[in-house]
Amino acid sequence: MRILALLVGGLMSLPWPGIGLMLLGAKLLLASILLTYAFMPAVIRMARIMGAVDMPDERRVHQQPTPRIGGLAVFLSVNITLLLNFNYSVELKAVCISGALVALVSLWDDVKSLPASFKLLVQIVAVAILLWGGLLLEFDNHDWMIARLGDEWGISVDIVFEYLLTAFWIIGITNAFNFLDGINGLAAALAATICLLMGMLAAATGQLFMLLLCVAVAGAALGFLPDNARYERPARSFLGDSGSTYLGWMMACIAVLGDWSDHSALQAYAAPLLIFSVPIFDMIYTTVARIARGDVRNMGEWIAYVGRDHLHHRLMYLGLSQAKTVLAIVAITLISGLAALVIVDASVLSTWFLLMQVVVVYAVFSFIMIFAAKRVERSG
Repeated sequence: MRILALLVGGLMSLPWPGIGLMLLGAKLLLASILLTYAFMPAVIRMARIMGAVDMPDERRVHQQPTPRIGGLAVFLSVNITLLLNFNYSVELKAVCISGALVALVSLWDDVKSLPASFKLLVQIVAVAILLWGGLLLEFDNHDWMIARLGDEWGISVDIVFEYLLTAFWIIGITNAFNFLDGINGLAAALAATICLLMGMLAAATGQLFMLLLCVAVAGAALGFLPDNARYERPARSFLGDSGSTYLGWMMACIAVLGDWSDHSALQAYAAPLLIFSVPIFDMIYTTVARIARGDVRNMGEWIAYVGRDHLHHRLMYLGLSQAKTVLAIVAITLISGLAALVIVDASVLSTWFLLMQVVVVYAVFSFIMIFAAKRVERSG
């Protein structure tokens, strides 16, 4: 079965001249699904040989040792699909090179457990590669009222702000997504959902190249699910940091790479924010809670900290199974993502109203998470 998947996936990943856009998108989606699925047995064997096995403990949900470098199959699938079907722009080269660096170091971390400070340093270097390649969150000075100061130093404040915000977005989303890789099927399903929503947004804004990039990454994540989203039996493999960090990196880069609205900067940046709202909310909530408890005091500790206080843990504390928790989080993402599709052509006032509604929804989720935490404390 896996050999057949490899053969068909390899055939589907090859360029087919003259086919339509919809067929090309479906072909790339299927190719990346099949390639990930085909690579998984070899990756699982490699993990056991290398000792990259996740052991159960009190902070984890799984009950038996499980290989944890499944992300290697995802990485290979994405890059094979891109290599055979894309003419690389400077920006895409920067995304792929920086993504490869992050994936390689994350794979090393899955095997040897690297210090959080070193991983953060590598991510900063990878962001520098993106900035060198021209990947940048850009703002219109009049829309955002960012004054140009510091002329005597030859530096514009708006440029510095854009660099810092780009780095904050890429590193923040990458690690926020990594934090959500806590139960079977969640990270891969969420990545596929986010990428497909970004693909729909790309189609709505006429960005055909971005649509194909999104479906290639989405397919690679979907191909991992048969070996991970298993609830009656143990998972065969986990994504590991090599998978969750790499997927988070690629999705964060996709959000910066695209141009998501022709109307104003508000719509252009609000749409990806809504699609990524679940990992953003989870990151903000857990960060604030951990700082308040004194568990996190610096950036390195923030990246290294592992706890059972994320959204998926809280939903499970309220009685949801792993499968229902995954479905609930995917459903939340779909709802907020569909709102993002509306925002693209909405008025500025309507955009603000939609954003405020989403803030209210997540405020309710904050109370739910607090209630779940207190329930756990009462139960001992």
